[in-house]
Amino acid sequence: MATVHQLRAPTASEDETLLARLSHLLRLELELGVAESRQILRVAVLTLAVGVAAAIAGVAALVVLLAGALAPAFDAPWAHLVVAGAVTLIVAVVALAWSMWRLKTLRWPKETLTSVEENWRWLGAQVRSRLTSR
Repeated sequence: MATVHQLRAPTASEDETLLARLSHLLRLELELGVAESRQILRVAVLTLAVGVAAAIAGVAALVVLLAGALAPAFDAPWAHLVVAGAVTLIVAVVALAWSMWRLKTLRWPKETLTSVEENWRWLGAQVRSRLTSR
């Protein structure tokens, strides 16, 4: 008696096409890019917020120092105004300098760019292997 074997087509999970793997890879790349961009954006917004607050504090410190400079003309106490204005101005200048330095040293998303380069090499190898295997 003869035995009959059924031939079945391979399922999608067994034989992934190049297009399916490429679309999965693109989704992963997009996810990595969004995560890195979100981190860079968060750092940039925080740094800008510190810079704006420092600029406002610097202007306020200059106003207080001006009041301290004019106080002796009106026989008002001036020492506390000068100390408060000077300390605030120093802190504001340091915070503004840090903010500018941090924004200048902010880096592009290197992991995403490296991953894209690797994926291009992978895609080239896949295409070459498909062309030679047929």
